Amino acid sequence: MKNLDTPVEDGLQEVADELVSKRLGLSATVASQIDRYRRSADRDSAVSWGEAVSVFRLVGRRSDASLVYADAGRRAARHGVKRLPGITRLLLRMAPRRLRRVVGRRVSARVAADVVGARLRTERSGSRVELTRSLATEAMVEGVGCIFYASAIAELLRLLSGFEGAVAHDSCRSKGEDQCRWRTATTEGYE
Repeated sequence: MKNLDTPVEDGLQEVADELVSKRLGLSATVASQIDRYRRSADRDSAVSWGEAVSVFRLVGRRSDASLVYADAGRRAARHGVKRLPGITRLLLRMAPRRLRRVVGRRVSARVAADVVGARLRTERSGSRVELTRSLATEAMVEGVGCIFYASAIAELLRLLSGFEGAVAHDSCRSKGEDQCRWRTATTEGYE
């Protein structure tokens, strides 16, 4: 939220100061929460499930919730990748393309389970992701919160296996399905 609510340097500083006080992502309360979450992440301790659901619910009330969830998903993935041993990250970056794709998907599956609780499986046609317990569903944000998970998976695959493509949400718990499911579709020809 803080990232999206920070005003751009556009020369309208006198108006921006008034708007800043109305932007939730820049409030003193949110700043102290962000600081607490950052300290918690530095100690490798988790935020309680209930508190995470509350944050998801709060974000879901915003008109730009999909942007916030997408940004948060990418950030969660990058945080998960940073927790990997440096040698693993280095070897994946230096590996030939095919090897990086295969090994990177396996590593992505481990990180996905650890960071967002999702099960990522590789199939011939691409990857499939399944999630039984979802913050988005428990926060009742009707599917838009699932953007967090899609963004996290896409970013993990991009960082660790060189994935270029899209992550499609095939089924959603908010629509009565037993699990949220995503599948990847790879684009070819990009260098």
